[in-house]
Amino acid sequence: MKTRYARYTLLTSYGVLLLLLLLQTLVNPPQNSTATPFMMWLAGVGIWLFKVLPLLLFIPGLREGRHTTSAWLAYVGMLYFVLGVLLAFTPGASGWGWGVSISSLVMILAGMFYTRWKKAA
Repeated sequence: MKTRYARYTLLTSYGVLLLLLLLQTLVNPPQNSTATPFMMWLAGVGIWLFKVLPLLLFIPGLREGRHTTSAWLAYVGMLYFVLGVLLAFTPGASGWGWGVSISSLVMILAGMFYTRWKKAA
């Protein structure tokens, strides 16, 4: 029962973190007045993929419910927590920073609890 709630929390915070990073990229597109709209869109997609590629690598293991994947995701989530704290103290991006910090912190804690309870079961 606890394991199921931890996994649900882990997956929810993982999705929220991906969504926040996507929205941050869409709301703050790269600034270049000489590029075509397609090039601007392509640059935005490239920036978003650079931000989320480490997270996307964990999708197969999360889908299967492996506890080792959630443990490694907790370690990688610490990088996003640092990114969120840096954004939280950046003028104009503090809202995004707090969102990324909170969602990554919940993801880290849920990943640790899921790993512990899944191994015990």
